[in-house]
Amino acid sequence: MEFHSKPMIKHMHVRVAFKKRKVVHERRVWIVTVFDTPSDIVKYDTKTMHRLREKYFTPKAKNKDVIIREILEVVELSRSQVTLDEHKRKVNEQMQRAYGSSDKEE
Repeated sequence: MEFHSKPMIKHMHVRVAFKKRKVVHERRVWIVTVFDTPSDIVKYDTKTMHRLREKYFTPKAKNKDVIIREILEVVELSRSQVTLDEHKRKVNEQMQRAYGSSDKEE
């Protein structure tokens, strides 16, 4: 029962790294997410990653990789309305729609 319970929405301070002009920069930024690990945030939290890319890169930038190095602080805010599996399923469906449309034509 605990596995399918609704996750906590968290306000986090994280250390992110990105490369500009062959120099790696690190910044401390805030994010709001339901995911616990840096890898899950990068993989499943598309809104947060989009916001970070928009913040640190111009539209003409070629390499827009942002890495979440570590989670520094966590403050739990409230419970999410959907389970963690539903959050992940939503992202997977969006990815399939974006990249899987050519499979249906065959």
